Amino acid sequence: MRVKSEARRQAIIDVAKEAFCQQGFENTSMSEIANRVGGSKATLYNYFSSKEEIFTAVMDSAAAEHFVVGFDILHENKDIETVLTELGIHYLKAILSPDILAIRNMAYSEADRSDIGRHFYEKGPKRGWQLISQYLQKQQTQHVLHPCNSEIAAMHLKALFEAEIVEPYALRAVTDVSDPQLEQMVTRAVRVFLCAYQI
Repeated sequence: MRVKSEARRQAIIDVAKEAFCQQGFENTSMSEIANRVGGSKATLYNYFSSKEEIFTAVMDSAAAEHFVVGFDILHENKDIETVLTELGIHYLKAILSPDILAIRNMAYSEADRSDIGRHFYEKGPKRGWQLISQYLQKQQTQHVLHPCNSEIAAMHLKALFEAEIVEPYALRAVTDVSDPQLEQMVTRAVRVFLCAYQI
């Protein structure tokens, strides 16, 4: 058996991501991924046990690419309004990116047929918003925010970030959003959130 390499594994993930985004999960076969990579299905199975496992790796890779830097903002020593505004801008740019939108839509469409939807939620949104919940809990202990359920507060913040743009953008009712527009949306969302929760 050939020795696995991280570079080869990442190449498979990159090719699979492109195929999934172009054709959807259901219409992309292991054979096609193998052909695009330039190898055999046996090579794929040396790295991944199934198409679902490849898709999970694609989700993990996309999350790392788009979200990790954004969550680093939570550790910066800045006032809460600045942190949440920077976080919100980064978050919206990430979830409105074409590859994240495509992956999210595929996870939704496959949720009734496989565990992909659950994996997407557990490894993506749930994990990220738990970090934000922890940040909000810390702000309570520092008497910046009123005592509250930090997990619910995080979901309120998520809803406010997404309220003006995510649905119309995902449905292509809106096709272009400028950086200044995103910043204005996030500024409004943060102000509403702080009106409700800030001491």
